[in-house]
Amino acid sequence: MKLNALLSKVLLIAIASAALPASAALEGILLTPQNGQPAKHLAVLLHGYGSNEQDLLPLSDALASNYAVLSLRAPQALGGDRYAWYREGKDESQDVDRAREEVVERIHQIQRQLAVVPSATLVAGFSQGAVVSWSIALQSPTVVGGAAIFSGRLPVKLPAQPTSAAGTTLPNVFVGHGQADNRIAIQREEQAVSVAKQRGYRVSFHRYVALGHGISSQELKDFSLWSAGLNARTPSS
Repeated sequence: MKLNALLSKVLLIAIASAALPASAALEGILLTPQNGQPAKHLAVLLHGYGSNEQDLLPLSDALASNYAVLSLRAPQALGGDRYAWYREGKDESQDVDRAREEVVERIHQIQRQLAVVPSATLVAGFSQGAVVSWSIALQSPTVVGGAAIFSGRLPVKLPAQPTSAAGTTLPNVFVGHGQADNRIAIQREEQAVSVAKQRGYRVSFHRYVALGHGISSQELKDFSLWSAGLNARTPSS
């Protein structure tokens, strides 16, 4: 998608989303599907520390044209249009749990509004947003059909697998991480992948040799291929 087209679309949808009920606290941007048809799938984007809801919008170009895209703003303001999902340290576990609950509430709201089922919904997060995405996939597995993790790790004090996950179809998981990441070491992501696999999740794990703490063009291609497969496997209604 061209930048000018994306910006005009953001402005139009931002006006529409202003009319959404205020029952879910998180603000964000809702993009309608690029094919101009009613949404068949929903992607929920969670940005990293110190960024905002505009940061991951380019991920929408990697998705099929029948996706609506909801990009959420983290709840903790840092100043200067910068936000965070949690405070690192002793408050992290509590903050992540609260962030997960708020994101899940907003997802449920938009799923109802667009008539998109959980199995046709994916959550994608970078850095802190990836930590929250892991939390959703592992602690609220019935909410989404897929989770894309970019440069993340497990939340601290991860609880045992919820009993609600028993007998349910677990989300498919895409994981991408740079081997040169000096902010979140790839070993922490490997631990997360190991835990997910032990719990029965299907994980597609991609390592990128020269990549630091970011998202590469190859990673976007791999994510696009993975999401296309997810799109083909999930029901459209």
